[in-house]
Amino acid sequence: MDAGNIISSVLSLIAIALTIIMYFKHDKRLKKQEEKLNAYQIRKIEDEESNNKKAQVRGNIIKGDKGRRDMRIYNMGKSPAKNIYINFLDNSDEKVTIMKYPSPYEFLNIGDHFDIIMHLYIGGSDVLKVKLAWEDDYSNQNEHIQHFKLT
Repeated sequence: MDAGNIISSVLSLIAIALTIIMYFKHDKRLKKQEEKLNAYQIRKIEDEESNNKKAQVRGNIIKGDKGRRDMRIYNMGKSPAKNIYINFLDNSDEKVTIMKYPSPYEFLNIGDHFDIIMHLYIGGSDVLKVKLAWEDDYSNQNEHIQHFKLT
């Protein structure tokens, strides 16, 4: 064997070894990316499943005649809400007269609502703070504090 054959054989072996090394590095990088992508997809599916079990109870104020205000409580979530409690905070009895309403409100389907009739006091504050609490398929201790502008 002459020196030219030996050099070309060595160069061929080096090229093959480098190709194998590059293949394994690239394969390792692809597997890491695939792991991250799978973890992201699993997390996204789990989040979707948990969101499908959540109700979202919120409220709006609807202005009426002569100081009447209706507080519309509605469910904009993806699951029914159960045992909805409305707690008026900030000395609400100094701001409004609240007519009788069922408490707790037993069940509120997706997209449904109920109204609480209120009448403003003259010279009362223009902001009402309310805590909404409810149960759903995700948790039995959901709550949301909301501020309503009365004027």
